[in-house]
Amino acid sequence: MRYKLLLISIYFCYSCLQGETTPIIDRPIVFKDTLTVFDKNILTIQNKIQDDLAEELYIISLPKLPHNKDYLAKIQLTALKFGSQKALKKNYQQIAIPYDNTNYEIVKHLDLSYQNIHFIPNKITRYHNLQYLSLKSNLIQAINPNLYLCKNLRKLDLSSNGLKKIPYGMHFLSQIKELVLADNNLTTLPSLLSNLTNLKSIDISNFHTNMAEYYNEIQQVPRVLFRMPGIEKIFLDKLPLRNLPNGLKKITSLKVISLNGVRGLNLAQAFNVMSEIPNLLALDLSFMGRQTLPPNIAKLQNLKILIWHEEEQMNEDYILETLKNLLPNTKIFYGKKGIATPFLRGNSISTLTSAGY
Repeated sequence: MRYKLLLISIYFCYSCLQGETTPIIDRPIVFKDTLTVFDKNILTIQNKIQDDLAEELYIISLPKLPHNKDYLAKIQLTALKFGSQKALKKNYQQIAIPYDNTNYEIVKHLDLSYQNIHFIPNKITRYHNLQYLSLKSNLIQAINPNLYLCKNLRKLDLSSNGLKKIPYGMHFLSQIKELVLADNNLTTLPSLLSNLTNLKSIDISNFHTNMAEYYNEIQQVPRVLFRMPGIEKIFLDKLPLRNLPNGLKKITSLKVISLNGVRGLNLAQAFNVMSEIPNLLALDLSFMGRQTLPPNIAKLQNLKILIWHEEEQMNEDYILETLKNLLPNTKIFYGKKGIATPFLRGNSISTLTSAGY
C-alpha cells in the first residue's frame, strides 16, 4: 500500500511539473553575435538575477507543506521548486498589456504603473514606435535587455520600485533620452550608466519625504554624470546633499538644475559651482526654508529662470527689494497668484528659453 501511495504521489508531482514547465509562448529575442565579451557577461549576470528572483518569488507563493517526517510532502515540494523558474517566467511573459489587441505601430505611450510587476515582459518589444514607458510603483529589480529593440524609446520611468542598484540591463538602453529613478533606495549611480550616450535628462529626486516607502539616500552628486556631457537637465529634489561638486562644470550642456527641497545645501558654495556651468538656464530653489539667499547668487548672470517658491511667499519682499537687482536678467517665479511657473520636467529647453525672456 505504501508503494502505491508513493507511485501516485510521484505521478501527480510529475503532472504538476509538466504543467508548470510549459514552453513560454513569447520567447526572448536572441541578440546577434555583435555583443562584446563584456556585454555577454552583463547578460549572464542579468539572467541570473532574473532567475533567482523568479525562484524566490515562486517559492514564497507555494502552499505551506509539512516538513517534518512526511516523505511524500518533501517529494512534492522538491518537484514544485524544480519547476518554479520556468513557471514564473511563463506568468510574467503573460502580463496583461494595454492596447495588446491593437495595431502595435500606433502605440507611443505605455503606462504599466501600479501593476505589481517584477519583470518586464518581452511583448513590450512589439511596440516598435514606443517612446514613453512608465513602470513606476512596481517591484522591478532587473531590466529586460530586449528593450534595446524599442529603438524609438525616449523616456523610461522606474520611480518607486525600491531599487537599491541600477539593473545591469540598463547598459543596453543607449537610445533613451530621459530616465526617471525618483523615490527608490539608491545611494549612488554606477559608472555603467555612462553608456547612455543619448541621455538628456536624469531624475534621482525624492518626490516624497523620507517617511515614504522608498527614499534615495544620495548624499553626493554621482560622479558618473560628469562623464555624460550630453545631459541638459538634472533633478536632485529633496536629496540629502550638503554641497555641489566642482565636476558639474564639466557638463557643458547642462541647462536645468532642480534643487527643490534640498534644505541642507550650502547655497554659497553651490552658487560658486553653478556660476562656472557655462550654459545654465534654469534653477529651482523652492521650499528650502529660506527668506534670503547668499549675495554671491549675483554670479549667475546668465540665468534666465529662477523658481523659488516658499510657504506663504515669505521671500517675496526680499525678491522685490534685493534679488531682482542682483539678477536683472533673470525672470523670477515665486508663486505669485496669476503667474504660471514653468514646468522644468515637462518643457523642452526651447520652451524654457522663451519663458525666460
